[in-house]
Amino acid sequence: MTTIDRIELASRLSSGARVLDIGGQKMENCDPDSPFARRYADIERSAAEYRIADYQQQPSVDYVIDFNKKESIPLIREAIGEYKPDVILCMETLEHVNYHYELMNEMAKSMADNNSKIFITIPNNGNWVFNALGWNHDHSIAFFRDIAYRFVTRSDLGKHDVLVAPCMQKYLWYWRIVYVLSMLQPFSWGFLITPKDYQPNNEMEHIVKSLRAFTSVHF
Repeated sequence: MTTIDRIELASRLSSGARVLDIGGQKMENCDPDSPFARRYADIERSAAEYRIADYQQQPSVDYVIDFNKKESIPLIREAIGEYKPDVILCMETLEHVNYHYELMNEMAKSMADNNSKIFITIPNNGNWVFNALGWNHDHSIAFFRDIAYRFVTRSDLGKHDVLVAPCMQKYLWYWRIVYVLSMLQPFSWGFLITPKDYQPNNEMEHIVKSLRAFTSVHF
């Protein structure tokens, strides 16, 4: 199975765009000089404008919103309406929050109102290595490939074009060993959701073509 680096895809999608990163604040124990943090910073560097919505009260968070609380939905609706993002990212976040369908529906509303493009990733619980390491211990919901697809497409995002991306981090050499040990299981399932008339730029054209081929075969 051919995999895609989720951070690289997010960076390319964000190129020159107004980006809202939901859950994009790194945890307090994340070393800003770590390979992950340096690689993730590519997303902000590629964007024309970059804002974060997250529950953590940090200077870099533009919209402090706790998506485990009901009042988060009108707050994110207001933030999206004010910012009008070209791209919304929501990577490795929905598995932690209670109001995931409501949040995805607000993303879908931004597609209708702002022609936004959406990129979501959620962990693959079919990867036994990550399960053994306990990396999924704080998740409120588990995902395998087909369940992850139904999870996304049963929200209002399913009214749009949904492309599936098997994702693997590639910023450290040993992730490739983990991928082989897991019997070629992706680390995450990614979903690129675009308007029906989306025309990818040169940076995204090859990726979109690859995702369309994978999605048509498996879904």
